[in-house]
Amino acid sequence: MNKKILKNYDFTLLSLILGLSFFGVLMVTASYVTTDRSLTDVLNANYFLNQGMRLGMGLVALLVLSLIDYNELRRLAIPIYLFNLALLVLVIFRGYEIYESQRWIRIGFFNLQPSEIAKVCIIITLAILLSKEGRTVEGWFDLVLPFAHTALPMLLIFQQPDLGTSLVLIAILFGMLFVAGLRWLHLAVLSVAGVIAGVLAFLFVLKDYQIARLTIFLDPWQDVQGSGWQIIQSKVAIGAGQFKGRGLFQGIHNQLRFLPENHTDFIFAVIGEELGFVGSVAFLIVYMLLIWRVFKVAMEAKDSLGRYLCIGVASMLMFQLLVNVGMTISIMPVTGLPLPLISHGGSSFLATCMALGLVLSVSAHKDSSLF
Repeated sequence: MNKKILKNYDFTLLSLILGLSFFGVLMVTASYVTTDRSLTDVLNANYFLNQGMRLGMGLVALLVLSLIDYNELRRLAIPIYLFNLALLVLVIFRGYEIYESQRWIRIGFFNLQPSEIAKVCIIITLAILLSKEGRTVEGWFDLVLPFAHTALPMLLIFQQPDLGTSLVLIAILFGMLFVAGLRWLHLAVLSVAGVIAGVLAFLFVLKDYQIARLTIFLDPWQDVQGSGWQIIQSKVAIGAGQFKGRGLFQGIHNQLRFLPENHTDFIFAVIGEELGFVGSVAFLIVYMLLIWRVFKVAMEAKDSLGRYLCIGVASMLMFQLLVNVGMTISIMPVTGLPLPLISHGGSSFLATCMALGLVLSVSAHKDSSLF
């Protein structure tokens, strides 16, 4: 078994994951350096140690999942789905609130965000659902179960409220359905229905601060000191990086704390200011190579379950990369989505590592003919 796993193990993908993960630690470290807190102070601080612990936990989860045959998950589909719902319900009763959102629960020394774990749980359980023998998505009735399967956790996440992660689940669902054979007619009708639902939610469901965050990117200068401040400062920071950047740990906007949430949602602005156009493009190329490698594993998977798992992970990564980078340059609404493997956040990093561990498992177990 070890020889089979080693022969098929995608060490190129693993190298890309490790490279981006350590790059993320480097950029989060850079985001903590200020005019009154030197690099030495940051390295000696507890939050740097905590970031290292999160890195270790995530990579251990990745390696463990990559060595387990992903087909073993089939018998755990219902427990995983129920565990996912239980965590999301627990947030309602036992979670604590930050920035008007109740998304976190305390587990020992770790602050867990169940909505992040929910993304991995949905990828697993939806992949198992779609890969069942005889399952198709050719008719409208065939779409009921996959949509209901995703809608329940999505509504619980939306209730927190966490609009960004809710949209990630939709991206995962459509990515997997498209590969499963979703007809273009279905896609067109569902897209129109989604637009109508979005308009209705905008008018009757979303809170004022959510509406402001979703629309301010169109003209951030209409509220310079309020909702538009973050986007304006992000664009200024990225522009200040110019071609080669100001240099690592030398970002002025970063160090003067002009940019809120520079270590989480707006970490790409730190990359843009300190590493410039060259560094930003190089980073995006490496990240796209990672996503391409996930698609490659999907194409080489030995069965439909492995293929759906990889497509779900690729859809998650692509959507979050597009939205996160897009909102820093004001072409996407600010939805609070982190940049996977890069942004500060233990739950996000753990969930991303778990998802990529599944992809590595698909790669490692793709050839059952080896002895």
